Amino acid sequence: MNNEIKRQMEKIEVPEDLHERSKLGIMQVKQARKKYKRTSGWFIGVAASILFIGATFLIGGSHLTDAAETLLVKVFSLEEQEQIQEGIQKTAPDPEGGAVEAKAYLQQMEKHLQFAKEYLSPEEYEDYSRLIGDMMKIDMERIENPHADMTKLYKREEEILQDAQKYTDKLNALTNYTLEEAQEMVDFAINRPAYVPTGYDLEEEIAYTEEANPLEDPTITIKYGQTDGEFGFYLHIEKIAQDKYDELSTYDHIDSYELNGFAFQHAHDTPNVDTGNVQAMSVMIPGEEYEVIMVADILSKEEMEKVLLSMVEE
Repeated sequence: MNNEIKRQMEKIEVPEDLHERSKLGIMQVKQARKKYKRTSGWFIGVAASILFIGATFLIGGSHLTDAAETLLVKVFSLEEQEQIQEGIQKTAPDPEGGAVEAKAYLQQMEKHLQFAKEYLSPEEYEDYSRLIGDMMKIDMERIENPHADMTKLYKREEEILQDAQKYTDKLNALTNYTLEEAQEMVDFAINRPAYVPTGYDLEEEIAYTEEANPLEDPTITIKYGQTDGEFGFYLHIEKIAQDKYDELSTYDHIDSYELNGFAFQHAHDTPNVDTGNVQAMSVMIPGEEYEVIMVADILSKEEMEKVLLSMVEE
């Protein structure tokens, strides 16, 4: 274990609101799946075990070279992994996208187990990995048997999540933060938007790091929703990395341009009834390896630009 991380762990006091912050991680997965792939809203219903990975789930991720030697295979066999991948792909609205997400799901579940093994005691890890295996087996039963007693399965899922809470709280303490805590990890100012369109209120904000780099390179997510309505927008402040999934790439068109001296990208689809007006936009934070990404349900391009400029202009 990295010595610096060890020192940081010794300083960590479990905050009173940690359980609420852990729930925010789960909400981040449930509510912001469109951040990574807009067809992913179905994924939680198919593979609830993704809740163990929480807000750090990303499409893409590290490649696992030998599945037979992974930690995952000790709790979920290779045959079971193949079956759940096939089931997820068949269930997906977009089979090709489903295949990508299924692969990412298993890869990052392995990474999560590696993370858990490093930071939990041997006894804690043995119990925690067993619970993950139990949840994945429920996922597979739901996929293979659409006529299964879903009420019974959901109840069992809730029991597993409750049993695992003491472990997920401990792990989340290394990856979930307030915006003030995240500010201490970066050299630039983390700004909430100074301009917010009329009729929108702040609903939640969360900062988290990837499990591969706890206490480093936080991603900040800020969510706004309509005061009287169901639409909203998300803001993501995150480090630019070559191996990170490019969420703007899921749209039909990406326009690059400069506005007020800042580098912008605007991603949008060819209009149709399926995608509506959902669009994304990014702006680079000058002099930093970070960018702000915005995903909005119904806002205009001009309104999105005003929000982002209010976060990066001095």
